[in-house]
Amino acid sequence: MQKQADIMIENHHLVVTGDLQFANVMLVYQKSLQQISSCHELVFDFSRLQSSDSSGLALMVEWIRLARQQNKKIRFEHLSEDILSIAKAAGIDGMFNGKNG
Repeated sequence: MQKQADIMIENHHLVVTGDLQFANVMLVYQKSLQQISSCHELVFDFSRLQSSDSSGLALMVEWIRLARQQNKKIRFEHLSEDILSIAKAAGIDGMFNGKNG
């Protein structure tokens, strides 16, 4: 059974919820594109994310790329140990230093 994930705007934050995995990451990405365009600064809140595989990390890297293209500041809050350990194993944990709350 496929687990669900979502992204929504709450209090000017992009809140990622549920279980982010390869099967649903593109749906979250597509939905985020509409929301990103309406934000001046990108603050992603992961406090309600239950779990993530490496596709969640790939999604975050894509959001960083989009933020740079659009000259927007980006910040990640409440990153889980799962995501941080995957980033460390991939050798890209430095991208998220100072970007988690």
